[in-house]
Amino acid sequence: MKRSVAALCIVLSVLILRCPAWSADPVAVRAEGMAAVIEGNTARAREEATRHLYRDAVEKALGAYVQGITEMKDFAVVRDRVFSQSQGIVTSTKNLAETLGQDGILRLTADCSVSTTVLDGVLGPAVIDMLGNPRVMVLVDEVVEGERQFLSTAEGEVLRVFQKAGYLIVDPAQAGVIREGELEAARLSGDPAKLREVAKSFRSDVLIHGKAQGNSFARQKIEGVTLFGVRSQLQLKAVITQNAVVLGTEIAEAKTKGTSPGDGAVKGFTTLAPRSAAELVHKVAYALVSGSSGGIPGRTYRVSVSGVSFSEARNLREGLAGKQGITGVYQRSFADRTLEMDVTAELTSEEVALALEALGVEVTGLTGGTVEGRKHP
Repeated sequence: MKRSVAALCIVLSVLILRCPAWSADPVAVRAEGMAAVIEGNTARAREEATRHLYRDAVEKALGAYVQGITEMKDFAVVRDRVFSQSQGIVTSTKNLAETLGQDGILRLTADCSVSTTVLDGVLGPAVIDMLGNPRVMVLVDEVVEGERQFLSTAEGEVLRVFQKAGYLIVDPAQAGVIREGELEAARLSGDPAKLREVAKSFRSDVLIHGKAQGNSFARQKIEGVTLFGVRSQLQLKAVITQNAVVLGTEIAEAKTKGTSPGDGAVKGFTTLAPRSAAELVHKVAYALVSGSSGGIPGRTYRVSVSGVSFSEARNLREGLAGKQGITGVYQRSFADRTLEMDVTAELTSEEVALALEALGVEVTGLTGGTVEGRKHP
């Protein structure tokens, strides 16, 4: 196994251990910055050296915060995006030394505190962008006192967290308008396979599905007002839509009070859903980028090519399998001159599309997890 692939396989476990969802402690590092003094302009050199010091602090914090991440494929791109916001990540500095050497170089040394919360808030979206902005669909069945709710509070809260993190969202409300019966049937069944089929029909790469339940367990009348004690429970699971690989699960419970069972349940879901989604949001990105989302390193893409003969389909499979960065090509079906494949690759969907174009395929559709095309006549 190549070094880069081996490194990818360890990234997820390290990231999860370091993720601020578990620890929000700042990282303390000693950083250095330097810049040349040109034409006696010390102030300008100090400003440039300070920027360099911030970048050094962030780079050292990244190393301490997520050991091994520098081995991640295309990490330089992610790191540069994090650097662009380094001053917001370095929350405090204690200047230790400023020296001007005989070589005309101004050197700064400082003890810096780097916010892991802000760092992860920048790192996560950068990783998501590197993945090609995977599309996420959220389907949460919400029941209060045995009655299914028309609008799911928990679903809306989870959507907001993933949208804020930078994911592209498949709007289930719009999905309901288009295929209301199909969507409702999947919700009612709670069958993961049916839910994934619905998500796939909307070209979703990742499905977050689950159940939210609220039930009253006590009531008390205070000054003429009846208050209900409500136990709210939430279960969420994140899976890759195409292959059902589980990226993360969350189970949470809360007890609240409300003027009705519904009021208490909404309060509970409003508390539980953002917390649970925050636990999942970076797990999903890191799992996808680490290659831990399947037995073979890389992401799995659904590739469909129309207008091919049987022999052309075989040549196309073999041609893709020989491309650098593609670790597996699996034919799922061939019918009506259309080839359906699952392609596992350490590439983005755009790079897979370029590999297809090099094999004479016109790319007609592209998402974070699918590539569609047709063979040139």
